[in-house]
Order: sequence, then structure tokens, then C-alpha cells
Amino acid sequence: MSSLPTPPTSLEMRKRRPHRFDPALQGHKLTIAYRGTEFSGWQRQASKRTVQGCIEDALEKIWGQKISLQGSGRTDTGVHALGQVASFNAPRLHAEVVLQRALNANLARDVRIVKCRLVSPAFHARFDAQGKTYRYLILNHLVQDPFTLDTHWHVPRPLDLPAMRRAARLLVGRYDFASFTSNPGYERESTVRTMRRVSVAREGAVVAFHFTAEGYLYRMVRNLVGALARVGMGKITVDDFGKILRACSRSEAPATAPACGLYLMNVTYPGNRANRTNRTGRPHATHGTDKTNPSKAPSVL
Repeated sequence: MSSLPTPPTSLEMRKRRPHRFDPALQGHKLTIAYRGTEFSGWQRQASKRTVQGCIEDALEKIWGQKISLQGSGRTDTGVHALGQVASFNAPRLHAEVVLQRALNANLARDVRIVKCRLVSPAFHARFDAQGKTYRYLILNHLVQDPFTLDTHWHVPRPLDLPAMRRAARLLVGRYDFASFTSNPGYERESTVRTMRRVSVAREGAVVAFHFTAEGYLYRMVRNLVGALARVGMGKITVDDFGKILRACSRSEAPATAPACGLYLMNVTYPGNRANRTNRTGRPHATHGTDKTNPSKAPSVL
């Protein structure tokens, strides 16, 4: 299957241009972990508990004014995160460690600020992101563990790990993933994405999938896991999986995996946007990227 060259989307074009910002303000970068079970997703919604809403409420308590928080992307109801990234610009008020403590003191226990950095106000958590890694966990055991009800998808039927790995290899590259996206409720410019790495591993009764890509479609990872699990159960073959990918039609693919097993692990950025800043707001001379650039990482299964 050949990779697909496509023109850049509007988001990709926006990423090439700096977003509008007030240079007099201090940029802030937050790395966030949360248990998504009791949240109605990331994005603020009226009358619903969301991660963005909770953090913006905490920011308002600290600054005494409303502050807009920009996430690297949305997560659905029930989806967890260990490395979500968000940014905001505000007058400089606290040192990094002090602000981290203040935010956590004003947040519920199911969401934590695991890292806080002062950065250039030009930094934007969404537009500057170069890639994301997601993990999905399956509890592959005859008996459901009651302590993993909200953190793993329980699949009691035995899974064929080599078959799932062979199917996963078909995903690495730039392809049209229309078969593995759900309707987001808005028009998409393109369903083509670049998958840099996919891995499938077992440790005891837990099967873990890791996906690293430049970007994702709505429910793309959960739809991929749903199909890969069907390969593992023997309900479809590896060849069938390839045909589903090439069909570019959601109606050809199996059902979506549940949200409870999905985790946003990390987001990668170029070093120049995520640099820490000194008291003058100017970047320090040298700082590297947050994570190894996944475009340079091998796609080993």
C-alpha cells in the first residue's frame, strides 16, 4: 500500500504561522495528568464537568480574572491522560513550582498539574504540536478485574498477538484513515494522517497498544484498536484489516473500542517554541525538545 501525498490542511497551514499574542504577557506551559472517568471530556462545556473547565476555574481563582487555556487537543468522556499539554498567556505572577502547587491546591484529585514551565508567549499547545502518543490497554483475561473497570477494556477471549502485530504494521506511513474515524459533527478537510509508530505488547494479562502520529482523526485510536482486537480474536484476518484501511469507509470497519482504555501519553514540540524564559521574557540560550522527535524514531513492533 503506497503512502498518500496531500496538500496541507488549514491546521497545518496555521501551524506554519505564529498565532496572535501579547508579547507583554508571560507564556505558561502545563503538562497535565487526569483520570477521565468523571469528566465529560477535555473541552469546556456548559453545565458539564470538563478538564479544561476545572483548570480555567483554578486559573481564575489565582489571577482574579478569566484566562483562556489552550489544549494540545480534545479527549472524549472517559479518556485519560498522563501527558496532556496546555498553554495560556497571563501577567507573570508566580515561579513555576509555586504556580504548580497553587493550581493543584485548587483542583480535584482526579486532575494534576505534573509540570509547569514559563515559556515564550508565542508558544501554543495545539498549533506547535508535532506529534502525539496514545496508549490503549486491554485486560485479556477470562475474569474482569473490578479494579480495572474504568482503566482497561476487558476482552475475555484469547488474542493472537502476532496477528495483531502484522495488522498494525500496515498502519505505519501516510494513509487515508477514513475507515477509522467517527463523525465529529463538523466537516473535515482531509482524513489523511501520518502514523509514525505502532506497537503491540503483552505483559501478563494486559495487552498494550502504542500509537505515535503527527495528528489523529476523531476516535481514530479507539477505532483502530477495535479493529485490531477483532484480528486478535480471529473474527477478521490481517488481509481483511488491510482491505478495511484501503476501503476508506467507516461502514466497512468493526465497532469502536470503549473510551476507558485510552490514554494520551505525551505531546512533542520543537525546542524553539517550548523554551523556558527568564524574567525578561526572553528565551534562555539552549533548550531541547520535550521528547525525542517521533519522526526520527523507528517503527519497531
